Amino acid sequence: MATAERPASTGDTPEEQHTLADDSTSPIESFDASYDETGLPGAVSLNTPDYMAIPTPMFEIGSNVVLGWSYSNDTLRPPAKVSICGRYPPDFAAFQARTGVCDWDVASNLTGSAQSYTWNTLTQGAPGYTFYADKGYMMYIYDGDFGVSNSNPGAGRIAPFAFSFSMYNSQYNNTNQGVPAGYNPSAASVTQLSLWAVMGAVLLVSLDAAI
Repeated sequence: MATAERPASTGDTPEEQHTLADDSTSPIESFDASYDETGLPGAVSLNTPDYMAIPTPMFEIGSNVVLGWSYSNDTLRPPAKVSICGRYPPDFAAFQARTGVCDWDVASNLTGSAQSYTWNTLTQGAPGYTFYADKGYMMYIYDGDFGVSNSNPGAGRIAPFAFSFSMYNSQYNNTNQGVPAGYNPSAASVTQLSLWAVMGAVLLVSLDAAI
């Protein structure tokens, strides 16, 4: 009795897509039907800046800000596309009537393998608006296929990650106190006065007082 051959897999069904997407390095070989109900969601961890050490980082207006992130071990369905967007502080009147979550896009549909991005705060903001020194800004990193508003995209997928940050204006470029632009106090060398220089200065002061 002849038996019918099983047709070749085309990857058209969700179950086949899950299986075909897995490889030998995947933590599990396939997703069974119960995974969508019992599987844990994935999560984003912000590594740059170090969110655990600095929960509310400060970014200089006009600078390039490096953002780096990673995914938890439960992220068995990592995003194919990653998007980043920002939100102005609550007291910014121009956006108080907003209807969406974000006020500007930082990056849209980055490849899912990307885990870092450099944000140019001078050119990547809300069209027609500039940043101002304040606290209460928000940044969101999310799966571009599910959107920033989807707080429960499903087992193995990342939920939108949000963190608060502040922005400030550097005053070094506008100083009139002799501090050069780009001055780095952490790298400045310490000038040590010799004993003879100190004694000479004391002697001059003494002579001036005697006159």
